Amino acid sequence: MLARLEPAAAALVDWAIDAALPLWATAGFDAERGRFEERLTLSGGRLPDVPLRLMSQARQIHVYALAARRGWHADALALVERAFASMVRDYRGRDDRAGWIFSIRRDGTIADERRDLYTHAFVLLAIASYVEATGDREALALADETMTFIERDMAAPEGGGFVEELPLSAGVRRQNPHMHLFEGLLALWECSRQERYLAQTTELFDLFATRFFRDPGVVGEYFTADLRPADGVVGRIVEPGHHHEWLWLLRRFEEASGRSVQAYVDALYGHADRYGFDEAGMILGELLVDGTPRDGVRRIWPVTEAIKANLVEARHGRMQGEGRAAALAVVLRERFLTIDPPGGWLDRLDDRGQCVNEFMPASTLYHLLGAIDELSRFTGRRG
Repeated sequence: MLARLEPAAAALVDWAIDAALPLWATAGFDAERGRFEERLTLSGGRLPDVPLRLMSQARQIHVYALAARRGWHADALALVERAFASMVRDYRGRDDRAGWIFSIRRDGTIADERRDLYTHAFVLLAIASYVEATGDREALALADETMTFIERDMAAPEGGGFVEELPLSAGVRRQNPHMHLFEGLLALWECSRQERYLAQTTELFDLFATRFFRDPGVVGEYFTADLRPADGVVGRIVEPGHHHEWLWLLRRFEEASGRSVQAYVDALYGHADRYGFDEAGMILGELLVDGTPRDGVRRIWPVTEAIKANLVEARHGRMQGEGRAAALAVVLRERFLTIDPPGGWLDRLDDRGQCVNEFMPASTLYHLLGAIDELSRFTGRRG
């Protein structure tokens, strides 16, 4: 199987080093203001009128911190340091309130002052990545400040966990922001070995196990205020991409905590593997709990998360994991990384394989580099 995986992995590592990281460090970085672009056109041009989300800045800091650690981009550490400083300057407490605002305009004025749980989760990941790349442990104080805000101001009044955003909205609650909070806290534990982060990660694991994971061995997406499955069809929606993402994070938690996650992993892998692929080997976007497909969009990020999940499972002895990862790596290259100039991607395809987006979001590079890092480490390629 490694004979199939190695050339696919090598091609993707080369694409990241030779094309993607240089593109997003130049056209994708506003050198004057020290910020990453929110998105580029499919030809690599800038879109200056688009608000700049904090989430995108945080994800790109994580990406280039990873590139710095792997030696994949010469200027990666300098980019991380500049972008981290501008992230703190532009988004933290900008309106004299605690927490981080959602987005700004190019001139630095506030576009959206909401406090968003999903976004705060990525702030924690960016801080952990910054600490890992630079060795500056003083930045952990920002992580503690951010978690204090989340626990004090965003704790949900019912069901456990945290609210979606402030000011409060009346919509359904989601598992997804909690999953990324789990990721951010796990990364903080890994870079610091400070017990408070592992304790907070464990609390979120318990929330996953008691609320988000449900019969017949799936992770639900949408919930009521007290974290029961949402009413109607919405409460029956699951996403194969999130099953793969949770699986990869659960294996990291298992290593950190010593708690077995095997039963959860087997269930999530089994459902995603049984129902999550179309005839072309692409990952379906949404299913119902019984495996019925719900939409026709094929996005790039579930492919990357399935690669990561299959590689970690191959390390744990799952026989088909390596072959699945090899096939998915080919799908990634041949279906999504086909645009010119190299270094960009098609983010969404319809059920006929046609591109839906007219731009590429910067935030997708977080998924891509995560998968390519896993492929590189599994095969021993470059770095």
